[in-house]
Amino acid sequence: MKSQYIKTVCVTLLSGMMFFSVVEPGLAGAVVAHRAFYEMTIGEMNKNSSVLSVSGRSAYSVERDCDGWRSVEDYVIEFGGAGGNVQRILSHFESWEADAGDKYSFDIEEKSTFEGDKQFGGFAQMTEQGGDAFFNNELSDKISLPDDTYFPMQHVEEIIESANAGTRIIAASVFTGAEPEDALMTTNTVIGGWRSSEAPNSFGGFADKGFWPVHVDYFKPLATASEPSYEINFSLQSNGVVRDYEIDYGEFSIKANLLNIEDVSLPVCE
Repeated sequence: MKSQYIKTVCVTLLSGMMFFSVVEPGLAGAVVAHRAFYEMTIGEMNKNSSVLSVSGRSAYSVERDCDGWRSVEDYVIEFGGAGGNVQRILSHFESWEADAGDKYSFDIEEKSTFEGDKQFGGFAQMTEQGGDAFFNNELSDKISLPDDTYFPMQHVEEIIESANAGTRIIAASVFTGAEPEDALMTTNTVIGGWRSSEAPNSFGGFADKGFWPVHVDYFKPLATASEPSYEINFSLQSNGVVRDYEIDYGEFSIKANLLNIEDVSLPVCE
């Protein structure tokens, strides 16, 4: 099994989860704080795939504070390869995004059977002329951000607003937080029409009467290939809850289904 390939999978899994679990209704942008639990399995795979099985669980929470949004994800995932070879990754990811959309910070702790322990983080700040992102894994690491860069919360709010307005295609640069080579991606988003479908009883008060099917292609900013680095498809309710998602890496895909969802308390702000 290709350890570098699995590294890419895990980085994009973090980015993917952060991308679509940050929405919440009740405040501006119709967004509601919640904690969601997903089960991950193997999806499609081609005959050349080095990954033959996937199993994992993820707990993802989106919490409101007085100045922005805090998100936390913990997951464990195992990749099975030829000859019974299994690689495992445990990850803890935290991020914070300002309401104004001008500041973002993140921290990652990761343990894996192929790369050992890893801990790093960073922050980004935007102005009208653009922005910069800094990483603490190496003091010299810094990347410039174009002036149209979205942070994850902004991007999800833009998707929901566009879906409600009937806009079907969005192009955006998105900074999600990861190692420098993977933190900033160019995205193309296609939003399908509303599909009426009752949510499972396990959704409780978070249930909605339908969802938008959303497809997002992720490209490296300087990529010349027409094929994206990876794709994400997900079922997005109007309250921001994601019923299920699938991340497609070309050789194989990871599917995730929502098992349970819980309330997250709101802060008391003056």
